[in-house]
Amino acid sequence: EMLHRPMDFNVWRAPTDNDRKLKLHWMAAGYDRAVTRAYRSHYVATENEVRIHSDVSMSAVTLQRFMNIELDWTISVSGAVTVDILAKRNPEFPELPRFGLRMFLPNELEQIGYYGLGPIENYVDKKNAAYHGYFTDTVRNLHEDYIRPQENGAHGDCDLAVLESDKLRMVVVSTEGFSFNASHYTQEELTTKGHSFELEECGSTVLCLDYRQNGIGSASCGTDLMDQYRLLDETIDFSIRWIPELKK
Repeated sequence: EMLHRPMDFNVWRAPTDNDRKLKLHWMAAGYDRAVTRAYRSHYVATENEVRIHSDVSMSAVTLQRFMNIELDWTISVSGAVTVDILAKRNPEFPELPRFGLRMFLPNELEQIGYYGLGPIENYVDKKNAAYHGYFTDTVRNLHEDYIRPQENGAHGDCDLAVLESDKLRMVVVSTEGFSFNASHYTQEELTTKGHSFELEECGSTVLCLDYRQNGIGSASCGTDLMDQYRLLDETIDFSIRWIPELKK
């Protein structure tokens, strides 16, 4: 009931200035228009939980699949959801911009607290100015208003993130660590608009929960991204849990 749209897997990010050459390869691979297709699913229900197993793929409509994914969902009677993801990436395709899940949540979920790297935005190759701790902020303040709209505001190596309003709370946890973005703008909006003053909010709090993002690099005026910061993983094993709550 807290989702404004169906949740889905997410591999696209609004290209940064340093992605200006790489984004051509990403678009040719169809990452900006990827869809998820389920081939088979089965479930087991008990008094305490429902377990669902699904085999799915990701691809652009007119291209071959670039990823196969095995999913195990566990949904408890309290409403908590855990997903275990085992994904296999086709190495013939370029590195992924990101890999994770995207949720469209109520717009009033504006307050955020997280335990991870902060307080400034950070990425796998852009984090020396960040440090571990528990930070609080608003979703609106997490947005970095670059001259040209682009990917921004991520926080990595998180164990916990909590979005809340006066009445609602969404708690996200992972023992493996995750990166997240929370914004009132979609990545599609940030991709298509050329100036910050043109941006229009989507009416939701958009929460991206990532296994990882590709690094930022310096390719707008320097060399390509080093391999250690590229999202080239052929196997992705990722687990994350979220707990929606109605505050008393």
